[in-house]
Amino acid sequence: MLADPLMFPLMSPPTYELLSDEPTFDPRRHLALEAPANVWSLSDLGYSATRIRKCASEVAVAGPFRLLSQEGVEAARAVASGLRKVRQTSDRTANYVAGGVYRSRFLRDLCQCREITAFLSQIAGCELLPHTMPSQQIYINYAPEDLSRAVDTWHVDSIGFDYVLLINDPATFAGGQFQFFRGTKDEAAEILRTTTDDLTGPIQRELPAERVITPGFPAAGYAIFQQGNLVMHRATSLTRRAERTTFVPGLVARDTRYPDPTLNGVTGWGEPGIVAEFARHKAWLVRSRLDQLIEAIDLAADPARLRDALRDSVADVVEAIALLDGISPTARRDDGGQ
Repeated sequence: MLADPLMFPLMSPPTYELLSDEPTFDPRRHLALEAPANVWSLSDLGYSATRIRKCASEVAVAGPFRLLSQEGVEAARAVASGLRKVRQTSDRTANYVAGGVYRSRFLRDLCQCREITAFLSQIAGCELLPHTMPSQQIYINYAPEDLSRAVDTWHVDSIGFDYVLLINDPATFAGGQFQFFRGTKDEAAEILRTTTDDLTGPIQRELPAERVITPGFPAAGYAIFQQGNLVMHRATSLTRRAERTTFVPGLVARDTRYPDPTLNGVTGWGEPGIVAEFARHKAWLVRSRLDQLIEAIDLAADPARLRDALRDSVADVVEAIALLDGISPTARRDDGGQ
């Protein structure tokens, strides 16, 4: 069963300010959707058939592909420029803006655009929706002020799906390359002498160059789609100062039968409202799974089977309740986004 899309919250979290004097998103003028040049499957990265069966999609990385028209690129740049004043930094991501859909109507409409989600669903081979946690629907990554820093260090994402959309001409900067590791995250953790749980944080060590793929962006307005929680990826440092800005919208699979890739650790990022977003996301998952149970329940099932079915359906909420019990109202940690 496919979950119903979750409506955008009626209220925004405190402290976010909506950008004034911004363009209005218009898919007829701002989109130029074209099929990806390349697609790498999870099996291409070395994931087993058993592991892939637990995923909503078999696609690891796809791209580059064109997403924005030239007019769309110019509008995106205007929004990115307007939000530059609220940039943040973290140990992993040098220069970024979080909560984009709360700060910009253009970004909200871009992330909610049905043409884009239908297009990406076709690439992924499964139905996708904007991530049910609005804070995860888009990040903006800017070029670092410090050239010794990577745009974003090696990592895996804390959510399932996203795409990296470049809004600058790649001919205008050197470095800043999007790269991914042709291997599983377990292999990456072993090579980097760490654990898979630590791969969402900053990693300064290198992976073997012969196993690193650099898809490349042919122009502004092109994007690369990925199942980011299973793909070790990064954006390298620039070799000279230049504009290099990417949008990173996040998505979620509509089929909730699969394990939720959204990590519990997102509750510690400190963004306004993110803990409530997490609770809302888990409630959405469990509501869908309970609907599935109601529709498919076996009226001849014995009590033990019914108990197990109910327990499995609500497991995400039970786990979320336990997690929320341990969160201090003043706790804050910031790993810099997805």
